[in-house]
Amino acid sequence: MTETETRSHRAGKQQNGDAMPETSTVEDVFDDTYKEKEGPKPPRMLVWRNIILMTLLHTGALYGLIVIPCASALTLAWTAVCYLISALGVTAGAHRLWSHRSYKASFPLRVFLALANSMAFQNDVYEWARDHRVHHKYSETDADPHNATRGFFFAHIGWLLVRKHPDVIEKGKKLELADLRADKVVMFQRR
Repeated sequence: MTETETRSHRAGKQQNGDAMPETSTVEDVFDDTYKEKEGPKPPRMLVWRNIILMTLLHTGALYGLIVIPCASALTLAWTAVCYLISALGVTAGAHRLWSHRSYKASFPLRVFLALANSMAFQNDVYEWARDHRVHHKYSETDADPHNATRGFFFAHIGWLLVRKHPDVIEKGKKLELADLRADKVVMFQRR
């Protein structure tokens, strides 16, 4: 987007008034020009690696629930701290900082948030932010990675267990992600 387009886009009014983040671009706006392709949908291809890992994760979580009464108070406290730190990595880091560019963060804070995001095991920041931007731009279409019209289970867990719809891959490649590629912390975590 050119500087003139950015200025005119910022000058335009949104539905919620003039409240528009300074860093917003056309990439943030829902694309109502997208039309789903006619014809049969591509077959769902299972990703067995993810299915096995999710099964092990949830089996471990169930075991953890069973042994909670045996855990010491310090172990439970450490669990709560780890949970809160990893939640910060996803919410304040991958979501608000890198997906929506809601604020700017210093280098030490970005390192902390990337580490915290790694603790959550929700892919790397680059992939998380890219998929989230595609989700907002093409919400509830075949180009949405976790399209809710495909069902509650798919929108929350199922999308992680199958190959992405070809439209998700196509639209994800067309997004402008220069800000993520320029961030050394994001690219280090991705490697």
